[in-house]
Amino acid sequence: MPERALLDTNVLVYAYDPSDPAKRAMAQSLIRQLVDEDRLIVSVQVLNEFYRASTRAHRPPSLPHEEAAALVRHIIAAASEVVPLTAAVTLRALGGVRDHGMSLWDAVLWASAAEHSIAVIYSEDTPSAPKIGGVRYVNPFAVSLAG
Repeated sequence: MPERALLDTNVLVYAYDPSDPAKRAMAQSLIRQLVDEDRLIVSVQVLNEFYRASTRAHRPPSLPHEEAAALVRHIIAAASEVVPLTAAVTLRALGGVRDHGMSLWDAVLWASAAEHSIAVIYSEDTPSAPKIGGVRYVNPFAVSLAG
């Protein structure tokens, strides 16, 4: 069975951010690859963060509400699964804050992956350990997508 992969908010933002064409191309390529392989998982947390980040005034991509909302709907439709935030995710995240020194929001993303047996998180903000509690972190902007 292919590895299911969770995207961090920064990967989605780069996919629609015209200010960094290289990262935009890499993010879009990764997303296309994961969709084509039916491995793309998104969390409710990331969808909400993506909307907020993409609609900030004076910060790329600085999208209007309707465009950002349409992108959120598109991402939901393209994903193999959308994982919810649950009490179990929150409790595991609190353990991640305590045990691994993670920020709360990074811990919630990690806990979402761990709770839903997702093997890898693609994020520009990778922790010091490449694997935490069975979840592997990959910076898609630091490695070849083919490798």
